[in-house]
Amino acid sequence: MIKLHGLSLSPYYNKVKIALLEKGVNFQEVLTPPSQEDWLLEKSPMGKIPFVEINGHPLAESTVILEWLEDAYPTASLLPPTPNGRALARELMTMLELYVMRPAAPLIGHMMKGSQPSAEQAEEIRQALARGISAVAQLARQAPWLAGEDFSFADLSAAGILPTVGRLSQTFLGEDMTLRLSGCADYLQRLGQRSSVARVWADRDAALAAYMARRE
Repeated sequence: MIKLHGLSLSPYYNKVKIALLEKGVNFQEVLTPPSQEDWLLEKSPMGKIPFVEINGHPLAESTVILEWLEDAYPTASLLPPTPNGRALARELMTMLELYVMRPAAPLIGHMMKGSQPSAEQAEEIRQALARGISAVAQLARQAPWLAGEDFSFADLSAAGILPTVGRLSQTFLGEDMTLRLSGCADYLQRLGQRSSVARVWADRDAALAAYMARRE
């Protein structure tokens, strides 16, 4: 049995959760916020989520977990069949996480606190997001999936990151920056038609609604 620790609000948690659903792996979700508590650091050395326990063996870092799943469950592959295709899927996943999600991360703090970024911070985030989304657009195939014909690691990340960044940028920057990615709305619609993504999005929305209700 695989235990998936984390929160449904995390794009990285959702990336792993979609992979588990796509592969049909039996798993249990364990609500676990990030922390520096000793018990958690024993399982995730940086105190981050998500992490998994595989028959009691802990494994942290979302991409490492995906690679483990590919090795353990190769028949329902989430990577294209060619070396170039696999490299592109990994490249897009990495770019989404480093150059789209990471610049938007400060806005999560503002959402949690109910505060607003300064004009200077907002403009800095806008410019960083514009550059990151442009870089992703340069590589994206959307034929029909982000890296081409095969649903892949790139789409797992996109399913978690693009809606999150879209909501944050619309709220705090006055523009859904993800729409600068040509065809993004249609792509997200295709993603939402996959049962794994639809379930994860529904769980995420329920968790967000519950959080906002508690904050109020």
